[in-house]
Amino acid sequence: MFNSIEKENLSKRIIGAIKNHILQNGLMPGDRLATEREMAEAFGVSRASVREAVKILEAIGVLEARPKHGISVREFDPQALFKYLSFIPSINKKTIIEMYELRRAVDIGIVEMVIERVTEDQLEAMGQHLEAMREALERPVEFYTHDWAFHFATYEATGNLATQALGRVLSEFFVTAHREWWDWERIDLEHFQNHERIFLALKARNPDGMRQAVWDHFDTGLRQWVKRTQ
Repeated sequence: MFNSIEKENLSKRIIGAIKNHILQNGLMPGDRLATEREMAEAFGVSRASVREAVKILEAIGVLEARPKHGISVREFDPQALFKYLSFIPSINKKTIIEMYELRRAVDIGIVEMVIERVTEDQLEAMGQHLEAMREALERPVEFYTHDWAFHFATYEATGNLATQALGRVLSEFFVTAHREWWDWERIDLEHFQNHERIFLALKARNPDGMRQAVWDHFDTGLRQWVKRTQ
C-alpha cells in the first residue's frame, strides 16, 4: 500500500507520500485513507509524525479527518487553498508591489471569462458601484468600499470558484494595505476614470479594450502609490 520512507524531513516526505498515494490510486473526494496507525507502520514513522502531516493537508483542504469516520479525501475548496495568502504579518513596500503585480496579472487573465459569463444583473450592480464611486470622490472610505466591491464583482462574474476565492483573498489583502499605506485624504480622478473605462469595455464586450483599461488602472495605481511612499 505505502512504501517506507526515511526519517528525514518527515512531515514533508509523509505529505508527499500521501499525495502520491491519492494520485496513483485515483482516490476521489470522500474516499477513505488508511488510519494514522496503519500509515505510521507502513512509513516506519511515529503516529505523531503522520498526525502532523495529516493536519497540514487538512489545513490546505486536501484531507478531512473526523472522529469515527477516519481520514478521507476532501472536496476541493479554493478558499482553503488561498486563505493563507491573506495572512502576511508585515505589509511592506516590496510586498505591496509584488501583490499589485499578481493582482494585475489575475485581473488581465480573467478578462475573457468575465466578458463571456457576466450577466446583465452583474453589469447593473457594477454600474451602481461605479456611480457610487463617482459620487464619493471626496469621501475616500466610501469610495474604496465601492472600488473593492466593483473589482470583486468581476471575480464573481467568472463563475469560477477558484478565481472567486483568490479574488477574495487579494481584496482582503488590499483592504489592509489601503488602511496602512494609502492616502485617504485624496482620490485621484484618473483612478475613477480607469474604472469607468474597464466597465465600458466590459459592457461593450471588448476584450482588448478591457485588458488595456485594466493594465492602465494597475499601472497608474502602482506608480501613484510608489510616488506617495517615496
